[in-house]
Amino acid sequence: MSRAPQGFLDPRIPLSGVAAWVARLADHFLAHQLYADWFTPSQLEQMLAHIMLAAEQLACRRTQPLQICWVFEPARIQLAARPDGTCLALFAENRGGVPTDMLTELLAEFLALPQL
Repeated sequence: MSRAPQGFLDPRIPLSGVAAWVARLADHFLAHQLYADWFTPSQLEQMLAHIMLAAEQLACRRTQPLQICWVFEPARIQLAARPDGTCLALFAENRGGVPTDMLTELLAEFLALPQL
């Protein structure tokens, strides 16, 4: 995979209701793509940092999450974190008709990639 996960995500996204994605590679390189004006790149990066902190806190308690989902009134954030420190967060509308099962499958594919 290239420095930015474009090659993996471009044929799979945009999906209905997906507002943005942000990824952090193992070397902490950040990449993102916005599909709606809900967030700024800076907000995505800040949210990812907070989400990763929560995932790290779970890991400290011997719970190693692979996928985490936060649901808020207007949005849903789904995160996949690989053991090498690479992660991908999808930001989607929290409404009926958004293919959450497809988002979960996309994150599972991300986790199954041989190497990033």
